[in-house]
Amino acid sequence: MNLLLLTGGKHPYEESTPVMTKFLQDAGHTVTVSESADELAGSLDSFDAIVLNTLRQPATENDLSDEKRGGLKSYVENGGGLVSVHISAASCPDWTEMKKITGGGWVLGESWHPPFGWFKVFVDNASHPLAAGVDSEFWTYDECYCGLDIQPGIDVFMHGVVEGEDKPLGWSHSYGSGKVANIALGHAGSSQLQPQFQQLILNSVNYVTG
Repeated sequence: MNLLLLTGGKHPYEESTPVMTKFLQDAGHTVTVSESADELAGSLDSFDAIVLNTLRQPATENDLSDEKRGGLKSYVENGGGLVSVHISAASCPDWTEMKKITGGGWVLGESWHPPFGWFKVFVDNASHPLAAGVDSEFWTYDECYCGLDIQPGIDVFMHGVVEGEDKPLGWSHSYGSGKVANIALGHAGSSQLQPQFQQLILNSVNYVTG
């Protein structure tokens, strides 16, 4: 598949994006890495899916312009695949459509997580296409997101546990004619080196392009 991987923002993308690029390429995908996201303002017809490993916000002066927002929305709405990773859904915080496109995610200033470290992830639905080949339980060194904006109608298949409560960490849904996968894991390079995380992303690409 020909993938557009958007990166950049206030997160350790200098660590994680090279890891993600490599394992996607190793799986046979062609990957165009873009920090400018200028591609969103042009024709996206050559891309089979967009992967968001980025945080776009005014504070870092990399927020998406109206033209780029419109390009992303139109692409997914008209059948393009989208994979949203970790905090990507918090991009464009003043644009309510972003959460509708991704199915929800981190809310800047509201969501939270325990300290970066080890925790266990649980797969609730082993038959979900995003869970193919993923262990029913696995440990990861990452951030377990809490207090997310969860949109109606999403299909949650994976969670973590914080203070005795289940916290959604992975889901799929549709936006217009497009398929969307959201994986809330993947904070740092070490997090994205986790084999289960990589399987989740590869499954996500297969799902949204399928």
